[in-house]
Amino acid sequence: MDAGTFLEKIKEQEFYQQLQSAYQQLSSEQQGYVKWGAAGAGFLVLFFLIFSMIQAANGTKNEYYEHQELARIVTDASDELRRLKGQSSGMAPAGEQNWKSILMARVTSQGIPAESLEILKESAGATQSVLQESVLEIKLKNVPLRPLVQILTQMEQGSPPMKLKGLLIETASEDGKLTAKISVSGYLAKQEKDGSRR
Repeated sequence: MDAGTFLEKIKEQEFYQQLQSAYQQLSSEQQGYVKWGAAGAGFLVLFFLIFSMIQAANGTKNEYYEHQELARIVTDASDELRRLKGQSSGMAPAGEQNWKSILMARVTSQGIPAESLEILKESAGATQSVLQESVLEIKLKNVPLRPLVQILTQMEQGSPPMKLKGLLIETASEDGKLTAKISVSGYLAKQEKDGSRR
């Protein structure tokens, strides 16, 4: 049904004829008011429709941004999980590594003599399901600032994982070299008991 036919059907309805008759009985001034009222009502309806469309579009846009943020969080979590798995798989059991050799390798990799490293204290820390914590107090003697920063960075970001607990710069020589006392926790995979191996 086209628009013309639909309009003709409306005009044939009794309520339309009653409205038209009532309109014809109005004065010219009153008919003007009715026209302006109808135009205002039409404008309000149009405004409401436009406002509803804008609200719907904003809701869709907000939902899209929320989905994007959720996807980003899931991706970040997946990346962190892969990093932790890789770090865990790279750890040797505690019985196959010792912290002196690990720390010595990090110190000498920065061109620092092995004798600059001194382990003052090593004690067992908390035991987790697959990890054994070791708490260490170490001293680095006569170390330039830049290599010291690199060593500390390797401790925090390298494998096996370590976590700095404290740092105390004790002395600085005239040539700019430092002596540092470092408190750190290190984590190695627990060594399996002989009875549990197959």
